[in-house]
Amino acid sequence: MSDPRKALEQKFNDRNRYSNFGPILRSIDIQGFRGVFKKISFNHPITAFSGLNGCGKSTIGQIAVCGYKKPSTSSNYRRYYINDFFPYSVADPNPFGPDSKVVYEYATSTPLESKTLTISRATSEWSGYKRQPERFCYYIGIAAYLPKVERRDFSVYLSRDISLGDKRVLDEEVKSKVKIILNQDYSDLFYQQILHKNKDAQLGMASKGSDTYSENNMGFGEGRIFYLVNLLENSPSQSLFVIEEPETSLHEDAQHEFTKYLLEICGRRNHQIVFSTHSSTILNALPPESRQFIYRKGNEIELYESISSTRARSILSRGHFRSLNICVEDEFAKYLLTEIIRKENQALLKTIMIESVGDTKAVLSAVRLLQKISVNVIAIRDGDIGDDRANSVYSLPGSLPPEKEVYLNPNVKGAIKCKYGIEIDAMLSLHPDLDHHDYTDLFSNEAETDAASFRSFAIDCYLSELKKEDYLDLVSVITERC
Repeated sequence: MSDPRKALEQKFNDRNRYSNFGPILRSIDIQGFRGVFKKISFNHPITAFSGLNGCGKSTIGQIAVCGYKKPSTSSNYRRYYINDFFPYSVADPNPFGPDSKVVYEYATSTPLESKTLTISRATSEWSGYKRQPERFCYYIGIAAYLPKVERRDFSVYLSRDISLGDKRVLDEEVKSKVKIILNQDYSDLFYQQILHKNKDAQLGMASKGSDTYSENNMGFGEGRIFYLVNLLENSPSQSLFVIEEPETSLHEDAQHEFTKYLLEICGRRNHQIVFSTHSSTILNALPPESRQFIYRKGNEIELYESISSTRARSILSRGHFRSLNICVEDEFAKYLLTEIIRKENQALLKTIMIESVGDTKAVLSAVRLLQKISVNVIAIRDGDIGDDRANSVYSLPGSLPPEKEVYLNPNVKGAIKCKYGIEIDAMLSLHPDLDHHDYTDLFSNEAETDAASFRSFAIDCYLSELKKEDYLDLVSVITERC
């Protein structure tokens, strides 16, 4: 069986993109909505945004679904506008700023050329909508499908008085997909018209053997999948879908199967799908180019494209799950490596576990043991030992043990003399046989401060002078292994 991911990648390449997907969104540049200032690229027909709550996932999806005007062929379709998602009131005076805008970028019939369009607030109204391309867009938030039991639909509170109308038969494709996703042996799935005086509605129905029941007696996950698959299959081709957390109420296998289905239907019906998720199962089922992770600190947003599912899980769990173990020799090496990573990519610290395990032999032994039990692990030894990359062994910057690299650095020696009045060279000359592992204790005792504070000060001074090229390769290796 052909891989739907590869087939979809072929349909989405620059040469074929417009002919298959039409004026699909290539990017949106968001400037000033709920504190989000970021250009977002869509590198695949399916884009999954993950991140901690409050990072901006929903904001991105809501702005995306406002990117198209109503198709001229539709009479009963209602498009989405910025005001639908960003209401301004005394309770919410700043959902956007006076200069907020969105720049949409769409694919065109000319490969590598795009059409851009800006939506901005001229006075009290947003302008620019009329020049948007046409497309059917669907926003599936949590409220898009609510069990009728919970919203007290007339099919529930008037259940004794309703009558049945026509039965709407579903395509075999829809029924087959729902069966596979939920791993349920349905004998039939269909929609049943229900009537009460001037009320008219439809109920999703399922049959298992001799038992038939409506969505009023389905679980939320079952009913929502029934609703989503029916919508994805029966909406016009080349539609845009924005879905909030498709994993809601689904067990892990159903999450995996639903993600496979999304890949398949994107290729078959040329939809674009954008969704938010906290599920590493869903992320793992997607190709790397579909995954984007948002890390937010205040109004600063970092975007990590093609993030691994294990690394995403590490950040989402706030470090309770670590995607990579790193073995180093001692505590000094551990803190130096920690600060090097913090300097380049602080979010990475939530995805790794750095452990000091002893001398270089102990490091190698620990790595081999952890590799045998399938733990994702690398070793980072002192700079004087060197790399052994074939065995996942790397080294800290420099050519000396880390204590010597730090304390013998001219900038560090000058800073320590200025703050603590200590001459590093003079002290070492008085202790010519001192092991470098004992440098911190000696210097901190002389400075009348605790060892951790002294070490931290020295490492900060060292890193302020360290060139980015001295450590960037090491951080890149760690990032790739997460």
